[in-house]
Amino acid sequence: MQALKFEDLTIEQKLGMVSCGLISSAFGNRTDETDERALEMIRNHSLGAIWVHPMAKDFDEIMRKIKEAADYPILIFTDAESGLAPHRIGYQNSLGMADNEEYAYTFGKVTAITARKMGYNVVCNPILDACKGKDLCGHNVRCIGSDKEHIAKLAAAMARGMHDGGVLTVGKHYPSATSNELVDSHMAETWGVETVEELLNNNLYPYFEMMKEDLLDGIMTSHKTMANIDPERPTTLSKKVIDVIRNAGFNGFAITDAMGMMGVVAKFGNSDSKGMAIEAGNDLSLNWTIDSREGYECICEAYKKGILSDAALDAAVKRVLQAQEKILQLAVDAEIAEEDIQKLDELNTACIYARADEGVDIALGRCTKINRENDIFTVMLRTSDG
Repeated sequence: MQALKFEDLTIEQKLGMVSCGLISSAFGNRTDETDERALEMIRNHSLGAIWVHPMAKDFDEIMRKIKEAADYPILIFTDAESGLAPHRIGYQNSLGMADNEEYAYTFGKVTAITARKMGYNVVCNPILDACKGKDLCGHNVRCIGSDKEHIAKLAAAMARGMHDGGVLTVGKHYPSATSNELVDSHMAETWGVETVEELLNNNLYPYFEMMKEDLLDGIMTSHKTMANIDPERPTTLSKKVIDVIRNAGFNGFAITDAMGMMGVVAKFGNSDSKGMAIEAGNDLSLNWTIDSREGYECICEAYKKGILSDAALDAAVKRVLQAQEKILQLAVDAEIAEEDIQKLDELNTACIYARADEGVDIALGRCTKINRENDIFTVMLRTSDG
């Protein structure tokens, strides 16, 4: 397998390189025909990445077909915020409560090895959001914690494990902004309140710490509109917001969050927005549509309309090719050791949670930590040997 060369690509292939297709269990009308269109794009070097859901129907078969079709290191993505079966933990807040870099490293390593054996080479971890404000979509338990240094320490440990296990990392959800509204970007437009200076000094601290060790291969851009930076467009479509981290030295790839979410679609449509995302500085549009070719054609149409420029397209393609080449440099011979399983078991027994309303006591003994955030108590119990 060899990396593709930029100078060998046609315009049609370049437009495919910035497209991330989808094989999912979320769509009941996925067919052999839609799968074959994605595979044909891969054979034609017209798909930069593909997202394959771990619970997708006929997972092993479709992954085998993707591998057979690709003679280049196509990026194969998944989420694994709690790991992958059979090696799972609770939400990433459990890592934060344990506050143990060895646990975080082991989680990253085991998740990476499991993912690699399944066929993936990119896993969208770690979560670099801070559990502040009133964000929905589970952010209060999905993230590591609320302190930037605490998040940075454990995220870096996780990323080291992921690299040792053989996958690329994706920090999310850039710019990890906070919100004062109970709104979910899957359903509607959301807003962040930070200025550029506040992002640089606080929210992006974990990103920068990972960058120092070359642990941040990619970022996933959120659909949150940063009111004090670009009130007109969500981060996904905002060059002003994406440039904040680019100007700070980040040269990895950027992939959008799912482009079918209403935080983007309601205001900017389902078609033009995909080209707008690349023009803004993303390198991959996560085309959350059952037909991978349909998403690709939206990007082609945006290019024809002049929404997507040659300069932005070329810059994005080069970063995608750079990430694909990096795939070839990853270790692939790591194995999960018995002591790794033991550490995950320790983590799962160390991080048991209790939640109570304001003013209600938690009737649990032997507590080592009580962390009160956003009117929710999170409790970590001592393990049986503690």
